[in-house]
Amino acid sequence: MEWYIYALLAPAFWAMNNVFIKFLLTNKFKSNLPLIFTAISMDAILAFMVFMAGAVAYSFPYSLFAFLAGVMPLIAFWFYSKALIKEEVSRIVTLFQLIPVFVVLFSVLFLNEILGAHRYMGIALIVLASVLISYKKASIKPFSGVLKFMVPFGIIIAAYTVVDKTLVGYLNFWSVFFWNVLGTFTAALFLLTLPKPRREIVEAVSAVGKKTVFTTFIGEGLYVIGTICSLIALSLADASLASSLFGLQPFYVFFYTVILSILSPRILKEEINKKTLLMKISAITLMFIGTWLVV
Repeated sequence: MEWYIYALLAPAFWAMNNVFIKFLLTNKFKSNLPLIFTAISMDAILAFMVFMAGAVAYSFPYSLFAFLAGVMPLIAFWFYSKALIKEEVSRIVTLFQLIPVFVVLFSVLFLNEILGAHRYMGIALIVLASVLISYKKASIKPFSGVLKFMVPFGIIIAAYTVVDKTLVGYLNFWSVFFWNVLGTFTAALFLLTLPKPRREIVEAVSAVGKKTVFTTFIGEGLYVIGTICSLIALSLADASLASSLFGLQPFYVFFYTVILSILSPRILKEEINKKTLLMKISAITLMFIGTWLVV
């Protein structure tokens, strides 16, 4: 299968996970830290299943590098959380599009990936379209207050993508996934050594019940499928190309939320007035043009 199929599937599954996480955070956990710990724990269970299937290899020092790289998403989340305190999430999400830009920069500097002009143009169109698809009308405020958090967030996630691109040259994608998740889970366990986070996590997980934990497991299963697809794409294509298609995630989120808003607004509701839909359709058109230029 061509690399871009996997690169298109990855954000589709990640977006499904976004919908699950939004529902769980709003209606069940009511707090981000217990949800994050529960989600990472579910990832660890799925990673252990991969290990038991015999698909994981150990190769020093690459397995160690993958393990250490798993800490990066938690560090990135700290910056993201600080930004959430200062600004609405609907506006912050537009700054996620810094990630593919940084990936292109790092890929040129560290992986010697030089792309044709038409592909760079396609990446730029996808980034622009992703910003438009995430946009919600709000009072005009500068991003200066959150840029100091979101720029490091984008840099860390971009570096994480480039590191994994390097690692899939030495380990199979199942192994990179396992050691990444093990590193993330080990770092998350550190939270339990701190009295206040431990109390918050234990109380919240006990309160939500088994059904919510199982729902989290399903949502993280979708995230894991997306992650495996992304690692396959990274193993077959340049990091900057794969990352540009990962940037289509807001399109999938928009599509899922519109469908849910129409069919089941109690679960999730999205603004779908005529003006908003026109902007989103314009953004989707730009996305398809950008994707065509990239692949």
